Amino acid sequence: MVNVIFCGFGEDMDKRVIAKQGDLLLRVAQDNGIAIPTECKDGMCGSCAVRVEELTIDSGTGTKSDVDPDGWDKNKYTTYMEDKELNTLVEMGAISKKEAESSQQYAQQTPVRLACQCIIKGSMLVKPFE
Repeated sequence: MVNVIFCGFGEDMDKRVIAKQGDLLLRVAQDNGIAIPTECKDGMCGSCAVRVEELTIDSGTGTKSDVDPDGWDKNKYTTYMEDKELNTLVEMGAISKKEAESSQQYAQQTPVRLACQCIIKGSMLVKPFE
């Protein structure tokens, strides 16, 4: 079980919830009353984009919330992102093409994810993407 903290989604929606590793972020949000906009639920439209930051409890310093285009960060969870999600994020302008390529090369998530595609690997902070 891991902590997922939702922050900035509005009154009564900012909360910490417990989720299982492997749960889909959008499903966890909906099951806990957090309203994340959705249209296609298939990673193509980008309506469910959110900012995510991995949280580490043992180090106290957290991890970087962006993809290092020059290398692999051993402190981040290994996270495979589908091409369609990365392409949608690049088309939206949420991430750069270099960040998408680095994410694929090093299997690390970008700071913006699509909630309908994001599989929870560990504790995370989730904020709306604006």
